[in-house]
Amino acid sequence: MKLLVLRDKKPGHFNQAEGVALAIGRLAATEVTRLDVRPTWFAHDDVRKFIMRRWGRDARYWLKAMYAIDADSLEKPDVIVGSGRPTVAAGILVSRAFGGVPFVYSGGIGGYDTSEVSLMIVASPRAAGNPRSAWAPIPSVVDRADYAAPRRLATPDTLRGAEIALLIGGTAYRKEWPQNEWDALIAVVRDLARDHGVRWRATTSRRTPDEVSARFAALAGEGVLAEFVDYRTAGPGSVRALFGADAIAVTEDSMSMLVEGLTAGRPVIGLRSAKVHDGYASEAISAWVAKSWAAPSFAPSLAILPLGTVTADQFAATLTRLEPPTLDVRGEIAALVAPVIGRAPKG
Repeated sequence: MKLLVLRDKKPGHFNQAEGVALAIGRLAATEVTRLDVRPTWFAHDDVRKFIMRRWGRDARYWLKAMYAIDADSLEKPDVIVGSGRPTVAAGILVSRAFGGVPFVYSGGIGGYDTSEVSLMIVASPRAAGNPRSAWAPIPSVVDRADYAAPRRLATPDTLRGAEIALLIGGTAYRKEWPQNEWDALIAVVRDLARDHGVRWRATTSRRTPDEVSARFAALAGEGVLAEFVDYRTAGPGSVRALFGADAIAVTEDSMSMLVEGLTAGRPVIGLRSAKVHDGYASEAISAWVAKSWAAPSFAPSLAILPLGTVTADQFAATLTRLEPPTLDVRGEIAALVAPVIGRAPKG
């Protein structure tokens, strides 16, 4: 089966598309072609939506005009996969250019006629009732098979020597991080290391303010952190090894990293800012907290704590109530995609 994976510039998006491609690999042997999707100078988001509503029937012309993509240079795929707003119009146009090839998109789509999108994998159950939509955890390239099983953290005593990965984000859409919350994060990291013997493996991200990165670099220099990955020098992809820790803590601005931790088979604590505005992300995360990730016990695997007031003891007590998730996220996604592309799940 020939897959065409459309990739925009954001790792949080193209890793979702790659995750869907890996799920399809559960259904059939695949040959994957990747296409970087970069809109041309005039084709910003609103322009793309307007063109697709009014003039987008000439698929090959608009692929060239809006993306500098020559359809004649592409081999006809069996399935198109995309994620991220720049890939929406591109996916629809490629599908049209090749006579209606199935287009599977990770995320919700607004402002387009989605009748030619075969499946939208959405993160919020409230959106799952929309046409051609289904609810599943966010797809990713993380695979629990790449990591040893985590240490079970069932009591405060078991935290001593345990590795906890801390994935530090920053300001994002509808999310802000006041100074007092960065101060609180530094404090809880110090206190958990000192009072509970936690070994922190921390990484910053492209959204982390420089001054926060500098503070964590200083913590590493003091020996408070067992490992520190500075995104400014390490770059994208540097977080992958940290998913092998015994548990994951994530600043809640990153929906993808919350689910990646769970997909890796780790209990996850999300640290929530008081400055979050309610929206789609809050809906999705609330649903994940309520979802059963750890069968057959149905114990929680994800908890959310307020960063501004969290204490080391509260964090420790919450973590020891969580169980490592056993849910096969990639299998769930494969089961949703199978009927859309005419394949039955294996087994």
